[in-house]
Amino acid sequence: MDLEQQLGNLRLADEHIARGRRLIEHQLQTVHKLKLKGDDADSAITLLQEMRVSLEAMMEHRAVIEETIAMIRIGKR
Repeated sequence: MDLEQQLGNLRLADEHIARGRRLIEHQLQTVHKLKLKGDDADSAITLLQEMRVSLEAMMEHRAVIEETIAMIRIGKR
């Protein structure tokens, strides 16, 4: 477990989380537009829910990376 590699993983996780949040916001807007037009939004809502589940998984993975970094740093003391 290399600290620099884990820090790189953390940066990548942050990028993925930020992108996920942007995509969720876009999907939320899509759902609202569909509802305003009176169109069926069920599949868009299902996708939005799945995107939120994926974002949660990304955030949990980020937490694991943070724990790994903390363990590496403790081991180097």
